[in-house]
Amino acid sequence: MAEDSDYSASDNDDEAENLEDKVPRPKQIKGVTDFVDISFHPSAFYTLVTANMNGYVRMYNCTPGKDCEQKAKVRVSKKPCRSVAFSYDGEDVICLTKDHSMHFVSTTTGSVKRRIKETHQASPYCLSVIDKNLLATGDDDGTVKVWDLRKGNGAVMTSDDKFADYVSDIAVDAKRRLIFSVSGDGTMATFNVRQRKFIVQSQNEETDLLCVEVMKDNNKVVVGTADGPILLYNWDEFAAPSDRFPGHPGPVDCITKVSEDVVCTASADGFIRAVHVLPNRFLGVVGDHHGLPVEKVRATPDGKFLASISHDNLIKFWSVGHLKDVQVCPRAKAIKGNKNEKMSKSGVGHGRMEFFADLDNDIDTSVFASSVTSSDNDSDSDDSTFCNANER
Repeated sequence: MAEDSDYSASDNDDEAENLEDKVPRPKQIKGVTDFVDISFHPSAFYTLVTANMNGYVRMYNCTPGKDCEQKAKVRVSKKPCRSVAFSYDGEDVICLTKDHSMHFVSTTTGSVKRRIKETHQASPYCLSVIDKNLLATGDDDGTVKVWDLRKGNGAVMTSDDKFADYVSDIAVDAKRRLIFSVSGDGTMATFNVRQRKFIVQSQNEETDLLCVEVMKDNNKVVVGTADGPILLYNWDEFAAPSDRFPGHPGPVDCITKVSEDVVCTASADGFIRAVHVLPNRFLGVVGDHHGLPVEKVRATPDGKFLASISHDNLIKFWSVGHLKDVQVCPRAKAIKGNKNEKMSKSGVGHGRMEFFADLDNDIDTSVFASSVTSSDNDSDSDDSTFCNANER
């Protein structure tokens, strides 16, 4: 097999989009084969690691407005990579490969310093770092394992009878105590990793659960589904969702948190949408892979940029820092159209958001952040609505 050689480049669309940006983004990265996963360093905000179908792991420095600089490259396996993430302290890159192995690559030397073989009987599918010592993995047969890196090469917790299908994603709560794993069998399982025990499995939603994120300051669990609705679970009520937010025209393949109130969703129609959670509103489209399914989307730890991958062999970057301070008025009626409307390339937004951003600083245009009514929870409206100063 010829040596894989990704490189940093900008096509015409990327250059045109950056010319309109008030907030420059890192320039896109082009590869020769599909990327399967990406992850940002936990403290070096614009250091990105990639994994691809040829078994290569690469690390880049991504400077806004400039080409991404490749800092390290290693082929960890001849088999495809399945998932990649930085360790909790950022000292290692952890990669799962289809040959059932888990590889630890030093971010200092760029070489593999540890390898655990036969991690799962089936090919591992997803990976989530819990803390400095613990991490969780899930495989194609529905097995979830927790690993303590201080205790050799064996898992310290295995739960292989909870799911009837693949484990699609695993999220960790802010206290590093609970993990939430979702599966293609339509259920979510909750585990206490400190006590090494299973807590509860949710009711079956009769559709693949594809991704999961913890939000609202550890008060909500948000799940993306293959049918399009986003499911919301109350804290300590993980057996059934408390709310469903419809509107995505196809599967929600990945969710990444920009703030405690806003997530960005990767969808099969090629759009990356900003979504406000409770009240549930679409804020607009922040990125686009021109009709190709968006497989992964990850936010930088400071919430200023997203990176996304699709089937176009590209990693694209998007400015989303303006979303962190967005608040949505729960009383105002949603306006149709934002679900598929691109937000301004200025990094401010569209419609009323962009208008208010241009007002003088001495005019108070803050929006209400009152509690959510039941009508908000049950709303199937597609779009965001922002309260203006006159509504006070």
